Amino acid sequence: PKDVKKPLGQLLIPKINVKLPIMNGATLANMKVGAAWMKETTPIGQNGNTAIAAHRSYTRGRFFNRLDEVAIGDEIKIIAEGKEYTYTVFNIVVVEPTDVSVLKGKKSEQIITLITCTPIKVATHRLIVQARLVQ
Repeated sequence: PKDVKKPLGQLLIPKINVKLPIMNGATLANMKVGAAWMKETTPIGQNGNTAIAAHRSYTRGRFFNRLDEVAIGDEIKIIAEGKEYTYTVFNIVVVEPTDVSVLKGKKSEQIITLITCTPIKVATHRLIVQARLVQ
């Protein structure tokens, strides 16, 4: 079908065996196939805060189902436009869905913010995992 878009890149979280395409925009269609870059945030590979959202999923290991197992110091990789970016987790927090403060970024650093619903099936809050570029 012609409405299927090419992913912007790939998100890898080795600790929890996540390997997801990163789609352009957090639309319902994109979130069905993988993680989605939130267009109102910094593009991948640029200074600032790049937010990527994915469904929590009820199936173990699917999408961000096991994101709560990620810990400070764990590695997250993004492969985009032929480049590999490696990030280290520095912040894990649970916020209200309306709390957009986690999307703020500084022009002096590159961070990614992974967002998913929590708790599973209740989804009243958002689990936020933030990681800083190391290379």
